[in-house]
This record gives sequence, C-alpha cells and structure tokens, in this order.
Amino acid sequence: MTVPSAEPGILIVDALPLRSMGLSSILGRLDRSSAPSKFRLIVLTPDQAEQWIDADADCEMLIYNAGGISIADRANLQRIKVLRALAPDVPLVIFSERESREEIISALNVGAQGVLYAGTNAELALQAFSVILNGGSYFPSAMRPKRTDAAQRHPVVDYDPAPSCGIGGGNGGGGNDGAEDLEDAGSRNRNLTARQNAVLELVSRGDSNKAIARRLGIREGTVKVHVQQILRKFGVMNRTQVAAVCANGAGDRNPLSESKPM
Repeated sequence: MTVPSAEPGILIVDALPLRSMGLSSILGRLDRSSAPSKFRLIVLTPDQAEQWIDADADCEMLIYNAGGISIADRANLQRIKVLRALAPDVPLVIFSERESREEIISALNVGAQGVLYAGTNAELALQAFSVILNGGSYFPSAMRPKRTDAAQRHPVVDYDPAPSCGIGGGNGGGGNDGAEDLEDAGSRNRNLTARQNAVLELVSRGDSNKAIARRLGIREGTVKVHVQQILRKFGVMNRTQVAAVCANGAGDRNPLSESKPM
C-alpha cells in the first residue's frame, strides 16, 4: 500500500486497479492552476483506500470507480459510504460505465460532487475535474434526473466554463436570465451559519477556495463544503449566481464583521 506523505493526493479507488490506468493518464494532464501545485495520483483498492485515508493522508479529491456495476449496488454503496464517512470534506466523484439518470440520483444520495460516464471525452473530463477541485459540481446534462426530492436536497450543477468556477467579470454561468428568481432565492434563504456568512462574503468578492481557506484559517476542503451548502440554501446552481444574488441586495450586510473564524 502507498505510504501517506505530506504531499496532497488525488485518490482513485478501484477494486480492479488496472482498470483505472486510463483515468490516471487523464488526471496526469490536469492544469496545475486548477489543482495543487504538487500532487500525487494514487490508485488503491477500497480496503487500501480506507487505510490510507484513516492514516490522515492529505486527499484533494476522491474518485470512486464503480465500473459496470450500479452505484446503488449493495457492495458499491457500502464502500462509498465508508469512504465518505472517513473523508466527509473531500470532493467525491463517481466514475461509472452506466449512463442513466438513476446513477445520478444514487450519486446525489451519497453526497457526490460529480458523476463521470466512462464514455466522456477526455478534454471534457479534464474540465469537469478542474471544476470539482475548485468547489463546483459536474453532472452530465444528458443524465440529469427530473426534480426529485433527492435532487432538491443536492442541486445538480452542470459544468460552468468560467475559469475556476470564478465570479469576476462577464455573465459566467448565471447570465441575466432568471435575475428575478435569483433575487427571490436570496430573500428566501438567509439562514446561513456565521461561518457560511463569512465564506459567502469572500465568494461574492471572487476569492478562490484556497484564498478563502487562508483568510479564515480553515481547510480548503471545508471551504468547498461550505460553498456547496451556500448554493443549496440560496437555491442557485453556481458561484456566479451567488454573486448575482449578493449584487441584488441579498448580501447587504458584511458577514465578516459579525463573525470570527472558528
């Protein structure tokens, strides 16, 4: 088993490790501007992955290769839940050979930030991984489920081509469409925690997750979780729309002046 080190790792979990060689090759091409400046690619079986994470390894992203078996399969589901419990703040991506809406619903139910179909174009896969590493989510629109209770608890976020899921300049993924809906969402969903308010203030300024983590003295993975909770509470799909809500008056107070880093 790979020995944990201080260098961040992107972990691929696969019961058949050789199956993930192509996935490793794609991840090796990740732009370092969207990933840690130095990171390792680690491919482990589920049992090895549990030991690696439990040894306090620094994991930037967790990719679970479900292969041709459904995410909802008992064995897959149990393994994913164990890994999720060990690394709750780490972005989880499910890699699946099954292209169906049911797979997305199953992924949402285990708290995944994305699903990649095995037939996905390599360049699109790279963009999706970059988005997820920067706090976003990716679910193929062709596989997107209808609005179910599960989907409402975990909003589906398509790939947004704005650099690093950023906010600054332009319309990004939000544009002006649905501006009134965004304004209404902002007025309905203000029940943020003090920490989420602090993160919201910095997100609205266009700060990256890494910059927010440094500013608040918390882990970048924790910032990613807070951003996702903010998106859910505001009922929007990406950071650009959160900024639009704030610009329309939803963020009319300065959260940093009301809270201290925990």
